[in-house]
Amino acid sequence: MRFGVIIPAFNEEHNIAGVVAKALSYADTVVVVDDGSSDSTAAVAHAAGAAVVSHDRNKGKGAAIKTGFAYLRDLGFEGAITLDADGQHDPAEIPAFVQEAAKGYDMVIGNRMGDVATMPLIRRFANYASSLLTTLFLKQHIPDSQNGYRYYRLATVAVLPLEADKYDFETEVIFRAARARYRIGFVPTRTIYRSEARSKVNSLTDTLRFIGILLRYGLRRT
Repeated sequence: MRFGVIIPAFNEEHNIAGVVAKALSYADTVVVVDDGSSDSTAAVAHAAGAAVVSHDRNKGKGAAIKTGFAYLRDLGFEGAITLDADGQHDPAEIPAFVQEAAKGYDMVIGNRMGDVATMPLIRRFANYASSLLTTLFLKQHIPDSQNGYRYYRLATVAVLPLEADKYDFETEVIFRAARARYRIGFVPTRTIYRSEARSKVNSLTDTLRFIGILLRYGLRRT
């Protein structure tokens, strides 16, 4: 199975080189989608060995992932693994996703909720709440709906009519895949939280987008 790694990045010049270098230990191709950064993210990523596709402005994480999908599909890849650019995901866990995907899953989502001892309390609550709501609306157990560490089968998931361009993309794609009866698997992952890191998630607007996805897809059967 040929797969590539997609790293959506916005102003991550201080972290991107290390993430790219580690990911290249497990994948032949790493594409960094520079989402309109104002710093040297693109140049640093290229120097680290990544292919770089740049947006002319900041469009959002979902838009960056979709750009990465198109890039890998054009090169004939079968799958894509998405990693955050800030170092919160451990590339050493990539083989676990590949192994699980080989069982026939269309999407494999990392699950951080088996060990939340190091997870900040507010994020723990938000992850539990969003995953519970997604599970209830889908009537399918989704233990960690907000984990961006994922495998996607490009022939199925990447061609879904995905509309969301921001962080709500990661919820929308779960609903779309589940409603299309695609197989969704999970693998345990850890998340590395750094005290100096600032989340790019906007608590208000991204929560409203999440609720919008629930209302748009959760209250209809198809």
